[in-house]
Amino acid sequence: MSDETLHEARSRRDQAWARVRGQITTLRTDLTERPIPTRIKEAAMDRVLDTVDEAKAIAKDNVPVIGGTLALLAAWFFRRPLIALIKNRCAPAAAADEDET
Repeated sequence: MSDETLHEARSRRDQAWARVRGQITTLRTDLTERPIPTRIKEAAMDRVLDTVDEAKAIAKDNVPVIGGTLALLAAWFFRRPLIALIKNRCAPAAAADEDET
């Protein structure tokens, strides 16, 4: 290798190292300003907010379905009191029908 070629190779190497050092300095500065846990937290919050917005949009488009589902859940939850109420209301009518025959 000639001296010029060696000098040129060293110059390119030094330039590459200077770029790498610059990138490392930039990375350290960025990490000092916003540490990794903060970045993870912000990314997670962004995803949660996007999911909530999407859920709101879907709920807005399907109000009757959601209302029907909630009504059925309420009926299921109160099924025993509702059955007792229906039996009490229908029992006098059944007794009156038996008396007439």
